[in-house]
Amino acid sequence: MLNLQDDFPTDIAKFPWTITDANLIRSLILYGPCKPDINFPVNNNGKRFSSSYYFLTTKSGTKIPRTWLCYSYNLDCVYCESCWLFADRSYGKFKWDWIYGINDWNHLSQSIQRHESSIQHLDAAKIRSIWVKNETIDASLEKQYTDEAVKWRNVLKRLIKIILSITAGNCALRGNEGSLKIKCATEGNFLRTVRLLAEFDPILNDILNDENQKIKYLSWSIQNELLDILSTELRHLICNKIRSSSFFSVILDSTQDITKQDQVSLVIRYTTLDFEKKQIQIKESFLGFYSLSHHGAANYVELLKNTLMRLDLNIMKCRGQGYDGAAVMSGSITGVQKQICDIVPNAIFVHCCSHNINLVLCDAAKSTRKIQLFFDTVQDIYNFFSSSSPRWAQLAFGEEYGNKINKITLKKVCPTRWKARHNALFSLKHRFVDVLKSLSNIQLSSSKKDEINMATTLKKKMENAEFIIILCIWEPILKSLQVVSK
Repeated sequence: MLNLQDDFPTDIAKFPWTITDANLIRSLILYGPCKPDINFPVNNNGKRFSSSYYFLTTKSGTKIPRTWLCYSYNLDCVYCESCWLFADRSYGKFKWDWIYGINDWNHLSQSIQRHESSIQHLDAAKIRSIWVKNETIDASLEKQYTDEAVKWRNVLKRLIKIILSITAGNCALRGNEGSLKIKCATEGNFLRTVRLLAEFDPILNDILNDENQKIKYLSWSIQNELLDILSTELRHLICNKIRSSSFFSVILDSTQDITKQDQVSLVIRYTTLDFEKKQIQIKESFLGFYSLSHHGAANYVELLKNTLMRLDLNIMKCRGQGYDGAAVMSGSITGVQKQICDIVPNAIFVHCCSHNINLVLCDAAKSTRKIQLFFDTVQDIYNFFSSSSPRWAQLAFGEEYGNKINKITLKKVCPTRWKARHNALFSLKHRFVDVLKSLSNIQLSSSKKDEINMATTLKKKMENAEFIIILCIWEPILKSLQVVSK
């Protein structure tokens, strides 16, 4: 290999007399011949080499460069680079003179003329010319490959930006699209966005509209592959930050998918140091969903251990666990938190605060029979109006259609999510008079006996002073707790 730190890296003195390594020959040619223009040393006869020999001067004064003639600084002689690199050593009249070097400065002109006309030199020069032409072809092909690579790199860059933009809003990439030639209405967000940008971007426009272009990188399999690559890289970056943290805690929860199989979501909470602001930041990172075939504490623990191991996260650095109040998670004997504590004693279990406040409110609501009946009545009012389109329309619009179309509608009571309970009480309190008017109207105009009876019963319950007092007390209570619950 060439030592580019030398003053004359292609000097023949630094290499063997015969070179068979094509890469080395290519490097020597690309770098250029050794033609120093220095104060050349004087030999014993008082003669020295002159840089004018690098050129053939015609009678008209035109200088033609001798590309083959080189000077070795280390050997103080001239040599033929073409013969050194390309001369046929098996040639019957092969001579080493112009490879070992010539330093007879008195007769150098005659030696150069004889060598330039020799068959050995002419054949070597011909091979060198062919080699240089092949190098030009290779360079052209390499440029073509480079341009093609740049083109597809730009295409992938745009597709990745589109995927990141769509997934940032939790939108699906594709619909039920068919062939790319058919602009069907069921195309997904990904292809719609590609077609939109193609109207302004020549690169995407060329990919979409070039019928000879078979490869487009727009199929569903490519989309999935890009998603996998991006998610893997993102998970890798997150895990690097977690590994740099001294400790971390895990937050685990599961829900059933449409096939009734548990999908476990894993969140890691960790600390990072901001050296510029001199602050410690607490961050939470979602690391994905993981399928769980069997519901049980041991299975959850095994899943957590395997996932942390696969992500190269040391479970011994875990200092906290956060789960809901289910026995399989928070059980003090065989629950997940107990089994993790057996492995990492410092991993303190913290019951989810949102679940805790919900449990407190649930117990408070169940503390008296009157409160239970109150919420049952609120739910009955919602069910009565929502189960019939005419009744719902009458309550929503009534006689003043234009003024009430944007008014708050009734909400159902959710037994676990207390934000929904506040919404139910707030909407009923806000539309209290309208609900009473609608119930009275149903009593007077309906022809259905069951409907009249139900409207009468609900109206009496709403007009009860106890119901109104509980509504006015619980609504502000739930309003203040709603902020904490969120």
